[in-house]
Amino acid sequence: MDEPDLSRWIAAFRGPLIGLLASWRGNWRDAEELAADVFAEAWLSRARFDGDAADIERAGAWLRGIAFRVQAAAARREERRAAASLDGVEVAQPEAEVDERRELLDAAFAKLAAPQQSILRMFYLEETSAREVAALLDITTKAAEERLRAARNELRELVQREARQRERGHSAQGARA
Repeated sequence: MDEPDLSRWIAAFRGPLIGLLASWRGNWRDAEELAADVFAEAWLSRARFDGDAADIERAGAWLRGIAFRVQAAAARREERRAAASLDGVEVAQPEAEVDERRELLDAAFAKLAAPQQSILRMFYLEETSAREVAALLDITTKAAEERLRAARNELRELVQREARQRERGHSAQGARA
């Protein structure tokens, strides 16, 4: 692997890696930093890559392995830091107006299984192709497309269910008043 190979990998996998790391970590800013760490580690350990650098599937699988190790190390560091910090200190959260549709989507998204959240983040939020998602997850493109379809359908059903529950809640409150 040489610098042009790394540049191609960054162009192809930066978005999907951020999505994958965010699904593991739940924090986009951390995920962006960790994705940079993944590429740095890939460059430093390039001698251990035993495939063809042009093979996108092989590269994606290798980067996913590095990402898993990098995020696990970051989680261990955070646990050590948290143990050493003050307990019981609460940070005030800024007040924000939240759109009801966004609330519905957030509530439904939180109910999705982690693999469904992960594939939706990679595909939509990071605007990654199904082929790149497939390479990163070490599955076929067809399997990635099927997982995306299933995740979209599940999210749609959860949003509709959440909306119905909220409507019933508002109707019940109005009847009591």
